[in-house]
Amino acid sequence: MPHVHSIRLRGPWECRPVARVVRSVDGPYQSDRENLPPGGTLTVPGDWGALLGAEYRGLVCYSRSFNWPAQLAEGEAAWLVFEGVDHAASVALNGQPLGNFSGYAAPARFLVTPLLQPHNQLSVDVELPQAVFNDPTLRPGRAGGAGGLVGEVRLEIVTAD
Repeated sequence: MPHVHSIRLRGPWECRPVARVVRSVDGPYQSDRENLPPGGTLTVPGDWGALLGAEYRGLVCYSRSFNWPAQLAEGEAAWLVFEGVDHAASVALNGQPLGNFSGYAAPARFLVTPLLQPHNQLSVDVELPQAVFNDPTLRPGRAGGAGGLVGEVRLEIVTAD
């Protein structure tokens, strides 16, 4: 049975709004990259409500750096694990795209062993589009609320036995 050592990546996370979804004068929704609320730091898991407001819809960039204290031993692998996002995310480590996932009930795992460096930069673009903002079927219990990295984020070191 494999042995797992977890390192929680709770914070601080930099949180920077990139584009807000707004309704234009003639009706359709568009991205507004100006007049954005200021960013700041957050702790994960959690939503961006306290920092950006519960009504904020759009794209937000979360970023966090972490140091890698030691080389992995033979037979060990490193995984980035996300326990949930509201509503969709795109993940990159040290500028290398890892993949996309959506849903706060759908965890995601990314193998990062070959990408780890002594100093690492994790970037997660989280999007809460207008189309799902008030949808209770896509966001049960969260409809109309703030989005974000609402599940735990951790680095798992897995040793095969």
